[in-house]
Amino acid sequence: MILTRKIVGEFAAVFLIGVVVGGLIIWDVASDTELTKFMAKTNDSDSVMVTRINAKYVKEYHLTPEEIDRIQPLVKEMAQKMSHIRKQFGSDIISAYGEYHDKIATQLTPEHRDAYLKASTERKKQLGELLKTDSGTSSDQGQK
Repeated sequence: MILTRKIVGEFAAVFLIGVVVGGLIIWDVASDTELTKFMAKTNDSDSVMVTRINAKYVKEYHLTPEEIDRIQPLVKEMAQKMSHIRKQFGSDIISAYGEYHDKIATQLTPEHRDAYLKASTERKKQLGELLKTDSGTSSDQGQK
């Protein structure tokens, strides 16, 4: 009886360890993927966003062409505002990551610090590329 409980307990422990490790891996991959998807949308021009919004409104709300024409000024204004907010949000994210990565790096051993700073610098570069404006210049606000 005790042997059976021990085997069941060990099996449950191995299962739980697998769940935790799998969850951590998915969390790490998904968080980067979701952020990258969001940041990629910051490069959408206003016209791309307007087209996407119009398609959504036609599909979900069955708007007529006349209704779409009537709301175009508001949709364009909304697209411009959302584009601005997304770019600012992206800059704020990069700034916050940079600030905390620098603080974390000070707590690491020199060899780990070098690897950590190299990886965080590369990630910052990738996110910065996603924040490029339509004119081809990078949004430097919030980048270190």
